[in-house]
Amino acid sequence: MKLIFTKDANNEVGVKIQTGTIIEDFSYIEMVRQLLNGGDFYKPDFINLTEEEKGKIELMLDKIKEVFVEETEDLSIDESEDR
Repeated sequence: MKLIFTKDANNEVGVKIQTGTIIEDFSYIEMVRQLLNGGDFYKPDFINLTEEEKGKIELMLDKIKEVFVEETEDLSIDESEDR
């Protein structure tokens, strides 16, 4: 999945989520669903954001991804123990 971050004239940041060729309004539920199903973030697009803002967002995405990698690994271990 790819996230597209934009900042408008009022300095408000908006986010869209792109899956394949479809771009939709950002949804936490969709992001979590894709990450739990082994999805990953592609390099995000940034429109009108500063380098500092871009860096903070990229750091946040890395931390989110780490949580889901650990969670899916834990689920895999739990599933194999049940067998």
